[in-house]
Amino acid sequence: MEELKKRAKEVKIIFFDIDDTLRIKDTGFMPDSVNLAFDKLRKKGILTGIATGRNLSGVVPEVRALNPDFYVTANGAYIVNSSGEVVYDNPYSPELAQDLVDWLKSVDSEYVFYGNNELAISKWGDLERDAMQIIYGDLKVDPDFNKSNSVYQILSLSDHDEDLVLPEKFTDKVRRVRWHLNSCDIVPINGNKREGCKIVLDKLGLPLESMMNFGDGPNDLELVDLPGLFVAMEISDDQVLKQADYVTKKVEEDGVHKALVELGIIE
Repeated sequence: MEELKKRAKEVKIIFFDIDDTLRIKDTGFMPDSVNLAFDKLRKKGILTGIATGRNLSGVVPEVRALNPDFYVTANGAYIVNSSGEVVYDNPYSPELAQDLVDWLKSVDSEYVFYGNNELAISKWGDLERDAMQIIYGDLKVDPDFNKSNSVYQILSLSDHDEDLVLPEKFTDKVRRVRWHLNSCDIVPINGNKREGCKIVLDKLGLPLESMMNFGDGPNDLELVDLPGLFVAMEISDDQVLKQADYVTKKVEEDGVHKALVELGIIE
């Protein structure tokens, strides 16, 4: 623990996942201790960021109200600062977006488009509601959204999603990251939270050792082996738990605030 506290003294910026880290995904509950933690970090001059698989429109009002300094969204493909200025912008090429849509249609999979600040779904049914509604509410249906909008990420959606295999022609361009039994994020091959957070640090002129991350899911695994600290929530994916520097309590047990106190970052 003393070694972790020593490393924690180097922390200058902390990124937080949203779902089941800052708030409970299924209920939307976020404890008051999260607001308290952000206030204390701000007073100590420690920067904060959101690092999420959601796009910007999916960053719920209570998280925006925390006033983080950066938003790393769509698994690192679109980054803005607290003033809304674009820090990084990496959409699919129009050709790649259409090729992915054609493949998903050929394997009987529905799909969701992530624009920079809006979403569209190919079809709206029970399976799609089960995966998406709790996060985004009702999505507009537009199977051709990609033809008139930039696309930063596509989600596959089907009852056979676990059986889908990405065709070889895509394997040097994108990869699939599971987040739901019936859905995977399809992200650029070099696009993830890790790269997004590194872009922010590079812009700030900070070393990787000065970063700390909180997360729980498979799309947080890329962050675990960075030189900075990684804190996993108690309910995290098994691989995340195994590789984390520190494991804290669940959201409803004030896990974020407790970890920051126990590591000596705030009081």
